[in-house]
Amino acid sequence: MANKDAPFGFRPTKMLGGAPFNGSQTEYGIESEYNTNIFTGDAVELHSDGTVTVAAAGQTNILGVFNGCFYTDSTGKPTYSKYWPASTTATDAVAYVIDDPNVLFEVQEDSTDIGSSWPDNRGANANFVSTHSGSTKTGRSKQELDSSDIQAAAANFRIVELSKDPDNSDTTAANCNFLVRINEGLYYGNTAGI
Repeated sequence: MANKDAPFGFRPTKMLGGAPFNGSQTEYGIESEYNTNIFTGDAVELHSDGTVTVAAAGQTNILGVFNGCFYTDSTGKPTYSKYWPASTTATDAVAYVIDDPNVLFEVQEDSTDIGSSWPDNRGANANFVSTHSGSTKTGRSKQELDSSDIQAAAANFRIVELSKDPDNSDTTAANCNFLVRINEGLYYGNTAGI
């Protein structure tokens, strides 16, 4: 059965070792007028001024995954948003980031390479890719695992296990979902895979 092609970024599912994800997150600042949308499920990095920015594929210091934000808008209205609207003026903007290095995230691969060699790719690494824009309607990311970038060398995410999602766990078809953890992270040492 074909998998559903519907990227959603990185979605927390559980902790390494099987414990449930408890919803923990840390607050970080967002620079006023930061000129890029940040969507729930986007990988983010810590900028040199202590604020968060969208991470780029191949970054070696991923902070965690964006999980919404809070700011006071230009009319003085306190606002919670599932995404950071690019170029918003707000001096009190706070990003909620899932930054525990032991969280496993569910993510869709962008093609077939990981699934077609499953379970041989368990423990391998892959970077992410941002080929689709996130949704300003839902606030959801569209980042995916770059399935053409599976490697033993250090990369953004470690592939831990196959998703149990019945609509996206067919390893013979494109767009299979997997559980991954941050490998090249600010709070986790960058390591080679197998």
